Amino acid sequence: ESFHELIIDKKHTFGLQEEGTPHISIEPSDTFKVSYHMEYPAPIGVMDHTFEYINENSFKNEIAPARTFGFMEDISQLTKMGFASGGNLDNFILLGDGKIINTDLRFKNEFPRHKILDVLGDFYLLGKPIRGHIRAHKSGHTQNIGLLKTLVNAGVL
Repeated sequence: ESFHELIIDKKHTFGLQEEGTPHISIEPSDTFKVSYHMEYPAPIGVMDHTFEYINENSFKNEIAPARTFGFMEDISQLTKMGFASGGNLDNFILLGDGKIINTDLRFKNEFPRHKILDVLGDFYLLGKPIRGHIRAHKSGHTQNIGLLKTLVNAGVL
């Protein structure tokens, strides 16, 4: 047990845990895991993925390569917001007309893997390893940061 590790000893939740509503929770676990459930229009549909952090290589191989994604109808807004930048679309999965437009997937479930990358990035702001299981249901950065604030308000951090 690491002195600096954040060990979750009870469940904490942000958002209403109702079907179709974005929410996120963290609960006790022997390891660090993130589970993500998403529901999007085609070609994504309903997807789930669970990532268990075993070591740096598990992150590098399973999560880090997962790219962000967006829909053709949102591309001008995404570009204005600074997303999908980098000079080309190699770092971005473009979707439209019920299909992937610009690339092949690196993983058949690359979409929830990228959402897990978002969760990990937000929780990395803690600056310490976590022992707990994060369960995200259709969540985004707002819910992720909300759960971090919930942990602060509960005196966990």
